[in-house]
Amino acid sequence: MSTAYPLKYPVELKKADGTVTETITELTLNRLKGKDARHVLNEQGKGNGHFMVALVCASAQIPPSTFDQLDAEDALGAFEAADGFFGSAQATSSK
Repeated sequence: MSTAYPLKYPVELKKADGTVTETITELTLNRLKGKDARHVLNEQGKGNGHFMVALVCASAQIPPSTFDQLDAEDALGAFEAADGFFGSAQATSSK
């Protein structure tokens, strides 16, 4: 199962010379496999920022460098959408 998350502020990926190689207008957020969930939950202990980056990157299958270029509103929106894949498991994971 996957969910399309349209970006309000598209991201242009560029080469070192400034040439645009790709424009990202939406992220496809996918449910995580156990390996990815373990990694994401381990990042939670490092802080909310690490958790957010790990979750969105794992779900959207993008590198952290692409995440870093997202507008904050899009980053938070994608995080909230991907966080829904955990259901109630994320809330009880720290027990």
